[in-house]
Amino acid sequence: MKTHLAACLFFLAFLSGHVYARTWTDVTGRKIEAEILGVEGGKVILGFKGKKVPLDIAKLSDADREFITTWKKETADAPSEASTAGPDLKKGGSVNNIETDLSGETVKLFTKSKYPSTKLKIAIALPADFDPAKHQRVMWISAAINSDADRAGGNIRSMGMYAATATQAGWVVVAADGDMGNPRGEDNNDNDDGQDLALHREAIATLAGYWPGFTTWDFACCGSSGGAKAAFYRMGDLFDSELNVVGLFLAGCNEDKTDGACSETRFKRGDTRTVRVYISNGKADTISTVAHAEALEKSLKGGSYGDVRLELFEGGHEMNREEFTKALEWFAESQG
Repeated sequence: MKTHLAACLFFLAFLSGHVYARTWTDVTGRKIEAEILGVEGGKVILGFKGKKVPLDIAKLSDADREFITTWKKETADAPSEASTAGPDLKKGGSVNNIETDLSGETVKLFTKSKYPSTKLKIAIALPADFDPAKHQRVMWISAAINSDADRAGGNIRSMGMYAATATQAGWVVVAADGDMGNPRGEDNNDNDDGQDLALHREAIATLAGYWPGFTTWDFACCGSSGGAKAAFYRMGDLFDSELNVVGLFLAGCNEDKTDGACSETRFKRGDTRTVRVYISNGKADTISTVAHAEALEKSLKGGSYGDVRLELFEGGHEMNREEFTKALEWFAESQG
């Protein structure tokens, strides 16, 4: 059963005595003194009078969340075996699936949806030599939504399109959904209810709980067709959690969604100056034509992005793995 923050704080406050600790505050203003023992699956583990109490990070104050982020960065340089092991995941490109409860705050957001999720689902593919104690590169996947079946299949259904190629190049691959599928709307239009952002905040917190160095790694976003449009929003989700985004791979993309993503996730335009954008388009594509790709290139170059690169290939409306491989190498180059 999921632990509720208010109940935990009441329990801790009821106990007598004090230990050397910091003061923690939840979103309702309740306070308690406790020691931080670790972070696991989106929860901070606090110690009080010998007891371990897990609390949802999402329900703590901004100052506490910032403290947790700093604490994880400081401990990442000398991680213990327990803090770096994370879940028991297969390496070498196999897709691993993790499911956990969404916080009450996020579940409440989903009550506004036609498809109210209560669970967080994360798919992860790891390279053969994955070592969480070392700096990693992460590719975050977004999928197109052209039907209700696409929505139900979520972002995770596109793992097969990218996982093998990216893991062979040494990248970690991630996709996240709710148990009712992709929270975004068809064609990945603006999602003002904040469900997509809240879900990805929890996915990031969950992975950071497994691997303390996670928030210091390099990230890129990718998608094809409508998934490429969603990649703009995914970039915004990562910026929201102050992650270092270095790349954006857009396959068959006929529209610049920067403005919509900025409006939804409130990232700073200056954040995109570190982002290299690789536009991949088939010469025979009739949905995202060469003219569309050239207009997209012009729009992005007129914005605040880093390098923008357009590559055309012999083919139609598809994700070309050769081009994706080139993009992975190009993104990695920018980080040395």
